Amino acid sequence: MKFNKSSLLSLLALALASCSQEAPDSNLSVSLANPPCKAGEPVTFKISGDADNIVFYSGEVGHEYGLRDRQYADNDLMVDFVSFTDQSTGIHPNFQILLSSDFNGIYDAENVAAATWTDVTGEFALPAKTSTNTPSGEVNLKRFVGEDNDALVYLAFRYFDLDGAAQKNRWVVRSIYIRKVSPEGQETLLADIKTAGWQNVALSGTMKWTLPGSQLLAAGNTSTNDKDAWVVSKGFNLRSAEPSTGIVLKNIATDLSQYQYVYEKPGTYEAVFAATSVWYNSSSSSTTTVKVTVTE
Repeated sequence: MKFNKSSLLSLLALALASCSQEAPDSNLSVSLANPPCKAGEPVTFKISGDADNIVFYSGEVGHEYGLRDRQYADNDLMVDFVSFTDQSTGIHPNFQILLSSDFNGIYDAENVAAATWTDVTGEFALPAKTSTNTPSGEVNLKRFVGEDNDALVYLAFRYFDLDGAAQKNRWVVRSIYIRKVSPEGQETLLADIKTAGWQNVALSGTMKWTLPGSQLLAAGNTSTNDKDAWVVSKGFNLRSAEPSTGIVLKNIATDLSQYQYVYEKPGTYEAVFAATSVWYNSSSSSTTTVKVTVTE
């Protein structure tokens, strides 16, 4: 293909004109098309503006614009389990629940003993009589966890007979749930009885917990005297937080004049439309907030 001088000058002028253009204004105008809004029904947002990219944050838990970059949060540590004990001689206080924020994750007697363990047994309900499955109640253990954002927290069950006596009652943990709950109420299951990564550690004697998968069982025997058997979970990062996420509505190749979204629960939400226009020679960004009241 041949270009004459006139054509080349035209192309050069067009290129120069393109280079001088700035990114489109990212400011948006957003309004509700169909108030009042009801739970379970589409909410229509009318959108006008020239932004190249738009991301939508509904304002619901997990989708809040202000929390899009967070890494840590003051989360609650919720623990509940079901325990069982039996023995004809009655219930002996030889069972403990312990928590550590400085255990180094080396599962042997020396390192478990070197860690700082807080006895939280009294926070939970335990069997008041034998042969009874007893829910512990859900307990928030956050106040027992260290302040370091990156510290891991470990949970342990301890069975001990250290008085040289014969076998006392056995203890069984039927189920356990360990949850992290964000300040906004977003719940994350950290582990259950099968996924907690239990490891046996004997601080005295050779007795071990039985770990069949569906329960934890500790039962001493009359052939050994001193028993101090621990089962310790994997570490959990309590204060890590999942950043809120948004929905990409538009990129530079698409147009958008309205968007529909369904809020499943009544409430008041701050919906945010985050818009950007980023070119090689300039950029523009903006946020547009729309208050959405959703009724039943």
